[in-house]
Amino acid sequence: MSSSPLTETEVRFAGLPASPGVGFGRVVRLVPQSRPPLFINVLPHRVTLEIERVKRAMQKARRHLESVKRHFREQAGQGSAYLLDPYILMLDDAILTQAIEDNIRQRRINAEWAVKQAVESLLDSFEQLQDDYLRQRRDDIRDVGQRLIAMLSGQPMRLPTLDAPSTLFADDILPTLLAEMNPTNFSGIVTDAGGVTTHAAIIARSLGVPAVFGAREALDRAVEGAPCIVDGSQGEVILHPRRATQTVYLGRRAAEQRLRRDGLASARLPAVTRDGVVCHLLANIEIQSELPAVERCGAQSIGLFRSEFILSSEADGVPDEESQCAAYRAVIAASPDQVATIRVFDFSSDTLPSDARVAEANPALGLHGARWWLANESVARSQLRAIARATEVGRARILLPRVTCLSELQAARALLDAVCRELGLTGAAAKRVELGAMIEVPAAVLIADRLARESDFLSIGSNDLVQYLLASDRGNERVSYLQQPLHPAVLASFSLIVAAARAANKSLTMCGEMAAQPACAFALLGLGIRRFSLSPAALPSLKSALRNLRVKDAERFVAQALTLDTARAVEACAATYLDQSRLER
Repeated sequence: MSSSPLTETEVRFAGLPASPGVGFGRVVRLVPQSRPPLFINVLPHRVTLEIERVKRAMQKARRHLESVKRHFREQAGQGSAYLLDPYILMLDDAILTQAIEDNIRQRRINAEWAVKQAVESLLDSFEQLQDDYLRQRRDDIRDVGQRLIAMLSGQPMRLPTLDAPSTLFADDILPTLLAEMNPTNFSGIVTDAGGVTTHAAIIARSLGVPAVFGAREALDRAVEGAPCIVDGSQGEVILHPRRATQTVYLGRRAAEQRLRRDGLASARLPAVTRDGVVCHLLANIEIQSELPAVERCGAQSIGLFRSEFILSSEADGVPDEESQCAAYRAVIAASPDQVATIRVFDFSSDTLPSDARVAEANPALGLHGARWWLANESVARSQLRAIARATEVGRARILLPRVTCLSELQAARALLDAVCRELGLTGAAAKRVELGAMIEVPAAVLIADRLARESDFLSIGSNDLVQYLLASDRGNERVSYLQQPLHPAVLASFSLIVAAARAANKSLTMCGEMAAQPACAFALLGLGIRRFSLSPAALPSLKSALRNLRVKDAERFVAQALTLDTARAVEACAATYLDQSRLER
């Protein structure tokens, strides 16, 4: 790839660093996969036939996704194949199926339009959610909906043919389409939509394909066939790069490719830095089909189980105590050390089962997280009983989400103590259940010392904490430039939390995909964080990165970073240190 400085000018654009690595290639613009479906009124005798068409399309889509999963397993490894399970399970979802059939029966419309209407209704519900992680799951619904419509209309999704190293530019990219791609000549992804916790980002990381999301300006300026560089580690897109720029990034790509190879080889090796500091890598999971991937990816434990996801197949509310206990027992037993951190139901007024939803003007600042859980004592007590009973197979660390004040943690402690007494858990048995606070809002940062004294452990929810600290919605592309995990305010907040945990002699875990970015992992290491919990697919690369870093270098970097004024300055400083570290290896 070359670009003549006489005819084209090098241009750089910033976006979100969604998947690390450096990619070189020509721009290939991804066109929409299918035409919008037609609206057709059907005669009464056609209603049953249309419903049968939907059922056949779902069966066909399921078979195809099973094939995609096998292909993805071959490309990314067994430890990442679970990422396709939610899409396959969604095709069996009773709520989606019933909504489609109701549309056909009640409105007498064709199958394609019925699917479109049902999916749009679900998307509208997700659009209103304030929880960033849950809202980004709307992409999964859209993905399944588009596949069903393609099957019904006879317009299968077609993959672009990449005859030479190419970077895909698209408004958005479906996760399952990405999983279906052949990595040969696939050098990068640039999109307008998406976030670092979306399945598209996680799949890109599993494939080792550099990706930058939220880069609207780059999409507007890129023309088909233009040479470009994608730096997924720094969140940068370079069109028409000069030869000198290409030389610099070729060196970076070679270093990062070595790092990825080392990561795949070191999944079973200990997470120890070059200067002998031991780190602990844990896995975030949300559905039980992910459990087999935990140990394969080198996780030492389960660092976050999002318990609200056991409600996904329950149409009539929260599961009973027995069902919950069985789910938690399975999670604890599957953890490599038989210890699992279970976050209690993290609901808000807009994420409850539909029959229990309450209208609030601003759910993000309303009854959510620990507030909602404590306000619904019967639900909280039942969940605590289920978790405590499940510790017959190991240990549970109960995590209270979005803690804002000390009284919430104290109230949760009182409930847990009461439940343990009811169950007759005393002495060693009671110690198998611990209680911790998840620091996700600025108020919790400022009272981290008090929370540390009252809790058994602390966890940082980096996705939400960065969003709240910078007052920027991660799902809003207009403010995507503010998704800056190395912003001075973020680093200062992390520093306060680390100091609080250290002073109270309590364990601290960084929970979130932030650590998947090499510069962020370097900063977190320098701040004193030694426990990292991420999606299983991201763990091998993080382990390899940690094994190639020295804590003393990271501490020197952080000391300098905390004096800098902007995230860009911190990122540039990190790049200098990391480049020097690579030269010394």
